[in-house]
Amino acid sequence: MSADEQICLQIAEDVERLLEDRLILGEDVQKVIHHAESTGKKLINPAIDRFLAFYRPKAVTYWVEYSRIDGGYQVHTAYSHRMVMKSGGSTKEWVKSGSDSDWLCNQCQMPLEVQTVRLQYMQSIFPINLPACSRCGFILVAEELATGKVAEAEQALEDK
Repeated sequence: MSADEQICLQIAEDVERLLEDRLILGEDVQKVIHHAESTGKKLINPAIDRFLAFYRPKAVTYWVEYSRIDGGYQVHTAYSHRMVMKSGGSTKEWVKSGSDSDWLCNQCQMPLEVQTVRLQYMQSIFPINLPACSRCGFILVAEELATGKVAEAEQALEDK
């Protein structure tokens, strides 16, 4: 059994249905959490004691919001997208526009600030303002964006 398969998940019924609707497997969730916990690459919301992390094993980026519980992890939500996230260049060149996010970069302990980043899918690139860590470049694609406008853009590009 691999290290990610040993991760114990607690998933409420409504969240389980959401994962099923979004075609996200428990193994996908385990891989995200294992990657986040082993690398420290995750966001933290200290006000609600939750983490948000992503992992892109192949063509899909999986995001999981979770918290630690006795012997495992409580999964609060998960979502995915197929766009590739790219910073707009050196983080030193970013124009900081203040924080509008409750999430902090776990590694840098910095609040996220809105930055112009690029999302790429197939041959199309979309500049967009998203919260990101101005020190390490960790980009947050929020659930509402991933399941809304990003999903619509992916579908439109596939329909062409």
